[in-house]
Amino acid sequence: MLLGNSVFPMGGPGVGAVHQALAEGGPDDFVVLRPSWFMQNVTGKHYLARMVRDEDRIVTATGEGRVGFVDADDIAAVAVHALLDEKRPAAELVLTGPEALSYRRVAQVVGAARGRPVAFESVTPAELVERLARSYPLPFAQALAELDAVIAAGAEDRVTPDVERVTGRPPRSFEKFATAAFWSAG
Repeated sequence: MLLGNSVFPMGGPGVGAVHQALAEGGPDDFVVLRPSWFMQNVTGKHYLARMVRDEDRIVTATGEGRVGFVDADDIAAVAVHALLDEKRPAAELVLTGPEALSYRRVAQVVGAARGRPVAFESVTPAELVERLARSYPLPFAQALAELDAVIAAGAEDRVTPDVERVTGRPPRSFEKFATAAFWSAG
């Protein structure tokens, strides 16, 4: 099993190259999970979570581009089924939540869940690089801004049936995730 990501397909950079190597071993020998962006990015130590906590805002270069955010618990459930079920699922599974959301909508949902507004600020990729480079090495800041540009272009505006098809239950919604995450955070 390989945990890849929804951005890089088989043969693409990074984990896409590993995916290609697995595929050359035969389709029955592997399962690649390609999750979209994690819902958990707005909690914990992720830079988006720190922005929400410390600045009451989300700054992105995604514009109104949308993402099918997926709960890490749903990814884990698919992985368990892929490893333990008698019949293996497809060799490649793109995992998303039940709806694609813009970061503007994410800010609204997170703000409602935590009981304090979260502003949404759209910036250019260059402005995002400048902001992120204060905390990260420049190449990493540039890579993150490039991913935002991919979202802005619509590449992640999708939902798939894979979580429900494999687990037999629908994926968790972002609203349910946020309500639980911010309610328990107090």
